[in-house]
Amino acid sequence: MSKPAPVTLALIIVCVVLYIPEALGVHIGGHEINYWLCVANDSLSRPWELVTAIFAHWSIEHLAMNMISLYWLGTMIEEAHGHVKFGIVFFVSGILGNLAVVLFADPNTVAAGASGSIFGLLGAAALLFFAFRQDPGIRSQLQGLLIMLAINVVNSFIPGISMEAHFGGLAGGLICEAVILGMDRDKLTVVRQ
Repeated sequence: MSKPAPVTLALIIVCVVLYIPEALGVHIGGHEINYWLCVANDSLSRPWELVTAIFAHWSIEHLAMNMISLYWLGTMIEEAHGHVKFGIVFFVSGILGNLAVVLFADPNTVAAGASGSIFGLLGAAALLFFAFRQDPGIRSQLQGLLIMLAINVVNSFIPGISMEAHFGGLAGGLICEAVILGMDRDKLTVVRQ
């Protein structure tokens, strides 16, 4: 049985609550709410957008897919690393994903969503499981995660999906996980779902 994952649940609640005004068509200063939250090529002049864009979503389907993934991966990583380290992986991955959008995406791109953070969690989980691959149960989970990662990497090339956010987030998650594994590999609790 998994331990409660309060940070994961809090992040999901924030995403859902911030989607409600978007769904209702609320406008502030003549713009939809996402206008004030999303990341764009000029977001370095408004650095908070590197964070706020993590919580903004374009549609109910976008929100639902990301929240299901966040619940699954977030619960796993939060249980393995604790609340603070999970939060660090989540935010570093999301911020690096959004920074990649600013630096590498088409200048007309406007991006939103938690998928950079989720790709970071996916990369962190894969690296965590790779570190403990000698355990047969972990090895089978690693195979499933690698298949899921491969499918999502391919999906990142679909028009309208921000591959920059995905790959930037993935890099962030791998870097964070490498640091965490280096710091406390002996103390980790590896979760079997």
